[in-house]
Amino acid sequence: MKFSPLSLLTLLVIPTIGFAEENSFSDLPKDHYAYEAVEYLKSQNIISGYEDGTFQPEKSVNRAEALKIIVAPLITEEQLAQAKEANTVYTDIENDSWFKPYVELARAASIIDGPPKKEEFKGGDPVIKVEFMKMVQEAFGAKPKTAFSEIKLPLSQDVTNTDEWFYPYMRYGISTSMIMISGEGTLTPAKQLTRGETAVILYRYIMYEQKRRTQALLSEAESEILIILSFLEQNDINEAEYASARALIAARGAHAAKPDESIVQGAVKITEAFRALVRGYRSGVNKDFEETVRLAGEAWNLSDRAIEKNSELTDIAKKVQVISKNMADSARAKTGEASE
Repeated sequence: MKFSPLSLLTLLVIPTIGFAEENSFSDLPKDHYAYEAVEYLKSQNIISGYEDGTFQPEKSVNRAEALKIIVAPLITEEQLAQAKEANTVYTDIENDSWFKPYVELARAASIIDGPPKKEEFKGGDPVIKVEFMKMVQEAFGAKPKTAFSEIKLPLSQDVTNTDEWFYPYMRYGISTSMIMISGEGTLTPAKQLTRGETAVILYRYIMYEQKRRTQALLSEAESEILIILSFLEQNDINEAEYASARALIAARGAHAAKPDESIVQGAVKITEAFRALVRGYRSGVNKDFEETVRLAGEAWNLSDRAIEKNSELTDIAKKVQVISKNMADSARAKTGEASE
């Protein structure tokens, strides 16, 4: 039996956000990091709690549970009934398994891989961050392998190889604010997720699809700029490069959502300017001082363009230009020393 791909965005109801005055779950107070996400997803019947009134946000989630969270609200009763009658193609799933229909519908819609690429689903294994992100992105029809494909830059200490299978999903995750850098400078793609964490990742993506994460992305780009400046002061070029890549991707994600907003247009230019600064710094470390001067000039010009887009960015743009001038002057001096 064949199933047509899920029409995900048409099945997903896009309501206004509103929460009950009282907490829905006894173990999820309003100051919990996952409170807003869980309350919203519960209001849309995407997730539920336990009979004792708890949500258990720290409980781990396996692959079968994670897939159902994503697929269940996006399918019709008719599709589910058909899938229950079909035979599974996975060698490790029984046909009477509770999660078989969700798995088969997800496979038919290319949300997950099936034979010959994958013979087993491994539903009982803990779901890791990048697996969950991939399933969410594929379910919503995103194109992470082609979105921002011109950006192939290391993103963090633990996401450095741009040829890894999971790289496009991490890059797209940053562009949609699904994930953010940790205080330790990591993105933890292999982290085993809890119920609270899966709720937050899914909620953020749904909000992005509704164009409600633009400010969060701009704030994240701003935070990454502060990280860049901090690491340049410490002469830690690797971490500055990671942060410059993340800042650019966050700004580009905001632009993809709201391309006509001048503040977003300007933010893209500012993050491009900081990317040029970091590249210039790297060129200086490599003693390619002519390239440093060129990149300093590029950062200066991009800052001017940011001001043209939105005058509210004047202060940060002028700071970039001060740094650019100092960098260029230093590089020219080094060039002069080398020629003597």
